Amino acid sequence: MKSIILSKKFFAALIIIFFASSVFLFGDEDGRTGRTLKTSTSGCSCHGSINTGVTVTITGPDTVNTGQTQQYTLAVTNAGKTGMGLDIATRLGVLGVVSNTTHLASGELTHNANIPMTNGTATINFNYTAPGTGGTDTLWAVGIGTNNQSNTGGDAWNNAVSKRIIVRSTVGIEPNISPAEYKISENYPNPFNPSTSIDISLAKQTDVNIRIYDISGAEIYTLANRTMNSGDHTFTWNAITNSGSNVNSGIYLMKINVGGNTTTKKMILVK
Repeated sequence: MKSIILSKKFFAALIIIFFASSVFLFGDEDGRTGRTLKTSTSGCSCHGSINTGVTVTITGPDTVNTGQTQQYTLAVTNAGKTGMGLDIATRLGVLGVVSNTTHLASGELTHNANIPMTNGTATINFNYTAPGTGGTDTLWAVGIGTNNQSNTGGDAWNNAVSKRIIVRSTVGIEPNISPAEYKISENYPNPFNPSTSIDISLAKQTDVNIRIYDISGAEIYTLANRTMNSGDHTFTWNAITNSGSNVNSGIYLMKINVGGNTTTKKMILVK
């Protein structure tokens, strides 16, 4: 009788271990942080070893002013896979949620659930706010290609190339062009559908940066970011072809920086 009781206890222990292992293996569908090269060289080791067939890319501005918020994109590509997982970390800045498929945990960005891929690729946008002092910062990321299964079979992961960001202090920096040396028109037409234009006249060569934001402050498109020669220039934003069919009617903001001087224009898209 004693041996039977021991056997039952042993069997019960095995069941507990099995379910505990299942939770460990399959209980992270809403993401896990602390897996990037910021804190770990093992990455997503529960999904196997690192796989160079997975391409993980961070894109966005290389230079950000202190305290400035900019939008970045993470793309994960793995042929034959149907879902994506991720972990994004930063050294000094602050990350922010843009996509409703992600959330913040312990200061890092990870997925809410398996993010569907299209033709083996998925992307998410996220915000980065630079620290209050100048210097350099880093973005790290790890991405997973999955088979949308309830286990780790067939999954693959890789690290992104770390994204170095120059954080430029704006203290003591003077604009390189005065308001008298450039002119910005009102955007036309306004309201518009699907495109609106704005004219900028420059008295001398200078940097021009034009970005489009929705009313919540999320950046949705970069219209210009380059050095322009003197003269007259026209910039046109097509809300459909430039930003996708999911752009809704409503108020949008065009933030224009000319040589260090910033102007914001309000636009109304009416579909």
